[in-house]
Amino acid sequence: MWALPEDAVIALRRGIATLLLCIATSVAPVAWGGVLAYAAGDIADCKSTPEKSAAARTAKMIPPDAMVFVVGDTTYPLADRATLESCYTPTWGQFLPRTYAVPGNHDYVQGSPDDFLNYFGARTPHRTWFRAQVGDWWVIGLDSNLSGAVLDEQQAWLEEQLKAIEGDGRCILAMWHHPLFSTGWHRKDGARMRPAWVALERAGADLVLNGHEHFYESFEPKDASGATVATGLREIIAGTGGGHLHDLSFVRGAKAYARVHGLLELHLEKDHYEYAFRTVKGRVRDSGGAQCRRVPEVKMEP
Repeated sequence: MWALPEDAVIALRRGIATLLLCIATSVAPVAWGGVLAYAAGDIADCKSTPEKSAAARTAKMIPPDAMVFVVGDTTYPLADRATLESCYTPTWGQFLPRTYAVPGNHDYVQGSPDDFLNYFGARTPHRTWFRAQVGDWWVIGLDSNLSGAVLDEQQAWLEEQLKAIEGDGRCILAMWHHPLFSTGWHRKDGARMRPAWVALERAGADLVLNGHEHFYESFEPKDASGATVATGLREIIAGTGGGHLHDLSFVRGAKAYARVHGLLELHLEKDHYEYAFRTVKGRVRDSGGAQCRRVPEVKMEP
C-alpha cells in the first residue's frame, strides 16, 4: 500500500492542527467586558442544616467573580445577628465582600435594621439606602419598609442623587424589597415606592429589582401608573433565593412567571443590559435585554 513519507505526515498533521485552531478561534465568543451580577431575595431559611437548605443550592450557582445584589429578607424568621451567623453565613456569607443588600420586612428586628446594617453595612454604613458605582452602572438601593418622615427623607435623598448624576450617561439599576407591581398576594405592599419610581423613570433609569413575593416575575417596561411604555422601568421580582415558595400569581400582566428557586443573572454593559432567570436545575425560564435609556445617542455625520 502506498504511504506518505514520515516528514510529509508530520507536515500534514501540523497543517490540520493549525486549521482546527483557526476554526476554533474564529467561532470562539468574544470576551465580555461588563459586570456579571446575580440577584435574589428571600434567601436563607434553615429549618434543617444550612448545608441542606435551598439557599446552599442557589449559592452554588454564583461564580467567584460575580457581584451579588440581595433584595431583602436575608434570613427567616428574622434576620437577627444569631440567625444571620448561623444561616446566612454558611450559605451566602461567602459573597459579603461583593454584596450590595437592601432590607426586607424580615430584616427589621423589633422595628430596627441595626443587625442588618451591622452585618451588611460595610459598603453602605449607617443607613439602609445608598448609591454605588458598579462597573459603568449606578446601583441605587432603597428601603421600602420606611414610612412617614424617614420615607420622605429617603425620597429627597434619591432626588438629590439623581440630580447629581444627571447627564453623565451611566445606566441606572435600582433595588428595593417590596415591588410596586406584582401579580401575587403582595401586589399592593410596595405602593409607598411610587414616588421613587416616578423619580427614577424621569431620570432615565432602566431596571428595578425586588423580592418579597416568593416567586420570579418580570414585566415589560412600565410607567408609575402601571402602563407599558418604552420609556418606563423594567421591574424584575426574584424572591427565589432559598425561602419557602409559598406565594402564587393571581392576575395577568407579567412577561414571565416561575415558582422555583433560582437566581436572576445580569450582564451589565456600558450601554445595555441582558438578563436571564436561571433555576437551580440549570433551566433558563426568562431572558431579555435592552439598551440603556441614559446613554447618549450617537449622531451619524451626513
